[in-house]
Amino acid sequence: MEKKESQKIEIMMKDYEILKTYSTSTSPGIRYNLISIALATIGIVISGTMIAVGNGKLSDLDLVVKIVSILWVAFVPLFCITILYVWLGEEQRMMRMGEYCKELEEKINKEFGEEILNWETFKRKKSIQYPEKLIIALFLGLSLGSSLAGLYLIKVNFIMALIIDLIVHIVITLFTRIFVKRKIVAIENLK
Repeated sequence: MEKKESQKIEIMMKDYEILKTYSTSTSPGIRYNLISIALATIGIVISGTMIAVGNGKLSDLDLVVKIVSILWVAFVPLFCITILYVWLGEEQRMMRMGEYCKELEEKINKEFGEEILNWETFKRKKSIQYPEKLIIALFLGLSLGSSLAGLYLIKVNFIMALIIDLIVHIVITLFTRIFVKRKIVAIENLK
């Protein structure tokens, strides 16, 4: 029986070690690379259109306005929202991993009869949420800002387009808030 208990603890420790390593080194790298690639792509789209206009490569001004407007009204907002939700999915996966590691800590500590593992418990007491809120605000803000810039360039009834765009972004923001509360914060509140 002693050997079986020892093997059980060894398996739980290996599982814990793998997940902790992934959650502290690999997963954050994936999330920050995702943000970097997204911001670089948006920068390339915006600067590319500005360079083309500035160099006179696109001489037909109406065509330039249409291209820039489509990029800013459709591509950049959709890209921002897509990247935001992929990032939130990674965040959710990391939270689930953390919850599982916390359960493993409790099982291992119970097997040893003392608290030898406490990373997840400690981390939950010292939780930092402002980076997550900043990322959400960044991508929602980029989406809103680019769509407003594109709508301004189209020269439609700007006030009506502004109202519609604000309503759409408020709905997206509310949906994102509900998603975060249900899927991410709910896991974190299991402290």
